[in-house]
Amino acid sequence: MPGTYTQIATFEAVCADPYRIAREVAEQGRRVAGYMCTYTPEELFHAAGYFPVRILGRNSGGTNQADGHLPAYACGFLRSALDMALAGELDFLKLIVFSHTCDTMQNLADIWRQCVPGVAEVAITTPVVVGTGHAVVYFREEIARARRTLEQEAGRIPDGRILESIRLYDEHRALMQDLYALKRARPACLTGRQMMAAVLASFLMPREAHLPLIQGLLAELEAAPAEAGDDRPKVLVVGNMCQNLDYVTAIEDAGCLVLDEDLCSGSRAFAMEAQDMGGPLDRLARMYLVNTACPTKHQPGYNVGGALLKKAQAWHVNGVILLLTKFCEPWGFDYPCLKKMFEGAGIATLLVEVESHQPPGEQFRSRIAAFVEMLEAAP
Repeated sequence: MPGTYTQIATFEAVCADPYRIAREVAEQGRRVAGYMCTYTPEELFHAAGYFPVRILGRNSGGTNQADGHLPAYACGFLRSALDMALAGELDFLKLIVFSHTCDTMQNLADIWRQCVPGVAEVAITTPVVVGTGHAVVYFREEIARARRTLEQEAGRIPDGRILESIRLYDEHRALMQDLYALKRARPACLTGRQMMAAVLASFLMPREAHLPLIQGLLAELEAAPAEAGDDRPKVLVVGNMCQNLDYVTAIEDAGCLVLDEDLCSGSRAFAMEAQDMGGPLDRLARMYLVNTACPTKHQPGYNVGGALLKKAQAWHVNGVILLLTKFCEPWGFDYPCLKKMFEGAGIATLLVEVESHQPPGEQFRSRIAAFVEMLEAAP
């Protein structure tokens, strides 16, 4: 059975009140910059003196105010984020950062500018085709433009300070990759909920505070005796946003083991590799664009289904659960290909549409339970 670790209690507390630390940091006089996308170069904002906090929306509640500005078929994640802003729940923000990922995100930037006064805005256009030399050059110029905008408010941002922030984030990403590797090697060392709490807390805490906690957790896990074998079916959870720990809890309560995930609000944020050539902006541009492309991007020669299948086979998972945020067209377009590739390799899949700003309902639990029964019955 997984152990009890002091770090996990801290992470759970952070997730229970996601923006408490951001409010406290703002009250202490540090500027807070909110962002919503993995393609946001956080290091630049950190170097400018901001605390970059990821806006994940609510874990429960409606979106009545946002529904007057965004149609009901816009994804619940962005409707929830806008509703929070309109309700004054994000009044600690001095800056909001938008990266062009999907059409809804792009349109939200215009709505936010009109409807949420008093918050500065920076928009960074991420190329649709990534992983090419031209894309890197373009994205570097977008980062440079954002730097000039920040310097008008925060003062000069020297290259050396950006490099210091890059080193901090590189060290943190490497530790998170180590934690994921340990979880795959020893699946029962942490529950899915404990692992997800550690991950989500990283978006809601200053990296300087989260990094030593992960170092401590890794040290305790590595020193702990090996866990007994776990014969529950192993699953890979795939999708975009999942900021509510109860989803992972519901999946494991149904009788399976979440071995790993490939989520926008999860491992994809730590998958990028450090770059050591060129100036700081060149390093940032290459690091973010050479990263595994999400479904809103196209990377020549990269097949999302093939990459995920390779992971699933290497980790010997029994099934794949796709948590699809309702009305997320990019992931919806990718799913038929994913399903065909997984099931052609003998790996069962389950697609579950979720409203990420709502807790899992009974229908969700029932479908997961039926899927687990099918996995257990498989030869």
